[in-house]
Amino acid sequence: MLEELLRILRAGGTHRVADLARALDTTPALVEMMLEELARRGYVRPVAACPEECASCPLADQCIPAQPGKVWVLAEG
Repeated sequence: MLEELLRILRAGGTHRVADLARALDTTPALVEMMLEELARRGYVRPVAACPEECASCPLADQCIPAQPGKVWVLAEG
């Protein structure tokens, strides 16, 4: 299931944890745990709150603003 989550993330775009849980037919809590595990393995990393205004942000067209929870991105490398 970790590989499937990573495949979804690599496909691009932004995803809410609830949407990932539905896609993987599991719970949001398990998705959060899987994201933490992928972070420990170096595949993803959490991102702090955006320092930019949405209008000037290069990810504005991909973002799901004002969603609670952590924001994760694929790790570089």
